[in-house]
Amino acid sequence: MKILVIGGSGFLSSVAVAILLERGHQVTTFTRGRSGERPTTTANLIRLTGDRHDPAALQNALLAGPFDAVYDFIAYEPAESRLAAKTFHGRVGRFIHCSTISVYLVSDQVICPITEEQDKAPLMPFWERNPFGMTYGINKRACEEILWQAHDERQFPVSMLRPTFISGPHDPAKRDFFWIERINDGGPLLVPGHGEFLFQSVYVEDAARAFTDLLEAENSIGKAYNVAAEEILSLNDYLHLLARLIGRDIRFVHLDQELFDRLPFSRHPGGDVFPFNTRRDATFSLEEISRDLGYHTTPIAQWLATTIDWFTTHYNGHSTGYEARAQELAVIQKIDEDRSPL
Repeated sequence: MKILVIGGSGFLSSVAVAILLERGHQVTTFTRGRSGERPTTTANLIRLTGDRHDPAALQNALLAGPFDAVYDFIAYEPAESRLAAKTFHGRVGRFIHCSTISVYLVSDQVICPITEEQDKAPLMPFWERNPFGMTYGINKRACEEILWQAHDERQFPVSMLRPTFISGPHDPAKRDFFWIERINDGGPLLVPGHGEFLFQSVYVEDAARAFTDLLEAENSIGKAYNVAAEEILSLNDYLHLLARLIGRDIRFVHLDQELFDRLPFSRHPGGDVFPFNTRRDATFSLEEISRDLGYHTTPIAQWLATTIDWFTTHYNGHSTGYEARAQELAVIQKIDEDRSPL
């Protein structure tokens, strides 16, 4: 197949492109040309540069077609999906949109495991500290709505995937590395809340395979699917597993979430700190994707080991907020002192 990928140099999309190429597809990527793309040399890959907000640039990308499918990995605003629907209507065999589980988690109430039809539950009051991104989730809902309105099985067949937190080597959010770096430094871990809320992340290779497998499943047209690991962990479970894989003993110190939120280092301009979810259960039904795509995921211990190795061997920077590590340890010391017997 001939495939256009809007994006293609990002964390998830670059892995999806590699899998598509391995499967013999002809792939054209359309990016701004600013991100460092992983080196790939093959006659089946064409790289185009341009601004996705420019109608003429998207029209020019069509000249490399006709395309059997278009993947849109970088639509974050309604205007972006509106322009994509207008540009590709009647011109592609499939349109596959990368959405997010945040479309559910901007809702006031959800029922776990969260199923795909919970995407339109009433919004919660605007919550700035929503760990799943309040504005992000609202805008992604709007992108979905525009694409579903444009969906037509003959002229513009739409499918969507809604990944949860994506983890693995090269993760620009460095979520796992947040905890890996702190475990490696040997100090205790400050854990917001009780650490028992359940969550699912997903390995980047598993998420990318879901996107590529979707292309081959005709029964996926007109549907959206959750993408998450089959294994469900609490934050406490995750930290114990991570420490075991690293080979260190660890001690956590829990701090009430409300008290934690008052600490200056509980916020960071680089993104939400103290991942993963510490504020509500967030588990997802995989019944639909398992039935239609035969979806299965890599054991968490396996891909976490790969992620630990990559970050400790190849990454030279620090995790988000690590410059405040001394303040974290000071808070832990104060908690220990307050709890010690007279």
